[in-house]
Amino acid sequence: MTFSANSLKILLAAGLLLAGTAVAAQESAGTGQEMYNKLCSGCHSASPAAMKGKPVDSLVAGMERVKNLSNATGAAARMQQTVQSLSPEQVKDIATYLNQMK
Repeated sequence: MTFSANSLKILLAAGLLLAGTAVAAQESAGTGQEMYNKLCSGCHSASPAAMKGKPVDSLVAGMERVKNLSNATGAAARMQQTVQSLSPEQVKDIATYLNQMK
């Protein structure tokens, strides 16, 4: 099989893009881990079995539901206060960390 110079450039660019995406996901998880440990682990534990490995979108949606609860009380009110102070990017970072937990 032979490749033209353009084909090789495209393959190289695709490989670099994929590598960059993987590094960005790891960096996001690191930030998410720090935030989770600081803000969430006190109530949810350091290793929350119910959230490990769940899809990022599902975890973000759950945090958004808590963020938008009306008349939250107790633990839900504490979580709501914490989540409301986070940017959408920070919420996704935490979700990415939880998603990558084994």
